[in-house]
Order: sequence, then C-alpha cells, then structure tokens
Amino acid sequence: MTEFEHAELVAERDFLLRSIADLDEEQAAGDLAADDFAALRDDYVARAATVMRALDGDATATPAAVVAATPRTRNPRRTALVVVACLAVAGLAGVALAGAAGSRPAGGPLTGSLPQNTADQLAQATELIGAGKPVDALKLYDTILKKDPQNATALAYKGWLLRLAGADDKSLQEKGLTYEDQAVAADPTYPDAHFFRGMMLWQDKGDPAGAVGEFRLFLANRPPQAMVSLVEDALKRAAAEAGIPVD
Repeated sequence: MTEFEHAELVAERDFLLRSIADLDEEQAAGDLAADDFAALRDDYVARAATVMRALDGDATATPAAVVAATPRTRNPRRTALVVVACLAVAGLAGVALAGAAGSRPAGGPLTGSLPQNTADQLAQATELIGAGKPVDALKLYDTILKKDPQNATALAYKGWLLRLAGADDKSLQEKGLTYEDQAVAADPTYPDAHFFRGMMLWQDKGDPAGAVGEFRLFLANRPPQAMVSLVEDALKRAAAEAGIPVD
C-alpha cells in the first residue's frame, strides 16, 4: 500500500466513524427518520469495517469493533475536506452537488436554532452539505418534508445524499432514486432532480440512454450556468455508451 493510499483510507475511516457517532446522536435526539437512520448506519458501519481491515491487515475486524472505536471529537476542517474528497470520488455527480449547493442563496449560521422559513432551511441545508455535515442536512430535509412533502428541492437533495451514502448499498441506491422520482413528479422543471436522476440511472442502473434523457431535461430547464458544461460532457459520454447521436 502506498502512502497516498494509506492516507486516503485513514481519511475515509475517520469520516465514517464520525458519521456513525453523528447518526447515533441524531437518533437519540429523535431528529432523524428511523428508516434513514437504520439504512445509513448499517452502510457506514459495514464500510468502516472494510476500511479498518484494509488498514490493519486484520480480516477479523467486525462492525462491533468499529462502533467501539468511534471517536468523540471532531476536526471540522478535516471532516469538510474528507467530504469534498468523497464527492470527488463520485465523479461529475459529486461536483454537481457542490456546485448546486454553492449556487443557492446563503442561509443563516450553521449553529443555533433552526430557521423556520422553508427557503432559509433549504439554504442552510446546502451550507451544511458544503461544511461536511450531511447528517445535519438530512435532518433539515426531513423537517421540510414533514410540512411540505412535495418540496422538490428537499426530495432531490435528500435522495442524492442517500445515494452518496450508499455507494455500494443497493437498497440506499433504490431509495435515493425513489426520492428523485418523487422530486421530478413534484416539479418536472426542477433541473437538479433531473441531473441526479440521470446519474443514478447511468451509474447504478446501467441505463445510459435514460441518463441522456434526464441530462437533456436538466439543460432544458434553466440550469445553474456553472453546471452546464459538466452536464453537457456527461450527456456526450452517456450518449456514446448508449449509441445515441448528439447534435
């Protein structure tokens, strides 16, 4: 194992262990939906156990040992950098999430009482994503969806966060895609939902033709300008895989 590979594994281990601790705290406070908690925690624990085995060369490492080793301190700067790295590994979709979050209006501070206005809550959720706090962002999206189940933004970004958490978990991938389906049904003109849905169809379902259709819908619905060239590139690559001519 090279030094770079070792550093990557250490960063991933620390991020996953901190995420487990955060999930437990949110669940204890009753701030995260039970089904989301169970799915995310199981996935994080399994992935952390795999990473720890790779680091230690110990094939006997178990999820129970991972939980026992969960640290109780946070380095916000390092956590944010780890999240950015995880998004980069996800490819164009990770870049899209960061870009979309940055294109939204700035919300209130990341600490203190939660804003009551839906627009402010959505803005704060994107700030939380950028700050490397996806669990806190999920909590805000759940709060929004309790009072507005058809909020396309909350549906789309909750679905994408679940998808990122479940990179190797088919159940979380399916759940993420279901949220994107709901977001598109709630607002067919919302571009972000089409991009996220397209990436899921392409990466998870092996359906580049379906992705092409979603990317075209993204581009046709006044998308964030910063994302246009990235999605155009993704469309060309998906179209090439599907054998679809692109003008």
